[in-house]
Amino acid sequence: MPLVPKLLRPSVLLRRNAMYKGVLGGSKGWLAIGGVLWGKSFLKKTFGKNEEILGTEKLTKGQYLRLDAVKPPTRRQQRKAKRQAKADAERAKAAAKRAAADAAIAKAAAKRARADAKRAARRSDDTSRAGVDA
Repeated sequence: MPLVPKLLRPSVLLRRNAMYKGVLGGSKGWLAIGGVLWGKSFLKKTFGKNEEILGTEKLTKGQYLRLDAVKPPTRRQQRKAKRQAKADAERAKAAAKRAAADAAIAKAAAKRARADAKRAARRSDDTSRAGVDA
């Protein structure tokens, strides 16, 4: 089926008549039609989906480009991911608390071990001196 030439398309004819008969000619009916047509396109441009350019690169011979469209997550998937992230954060916080407590216990044990080693060294010095003095 052949395409209709651009100048004979209904949307183009409506816009043209709205411009000449409505804006320039003073017909309120055609002005309203023009307002609806241009308002629709304005709203679509303003509030519609906007494309985002992520990057541009020039390809050389032998290179190729692969584009994949990623489907945005549904609300259910977003809620599930949010709950999962919250649970992961809580687990990480609990693990950090346990690690801090373990570190404090290890520090106290090391301190006791040093004190015990000092006491043992003193006892051995005292017994060796006692044997020398006698």
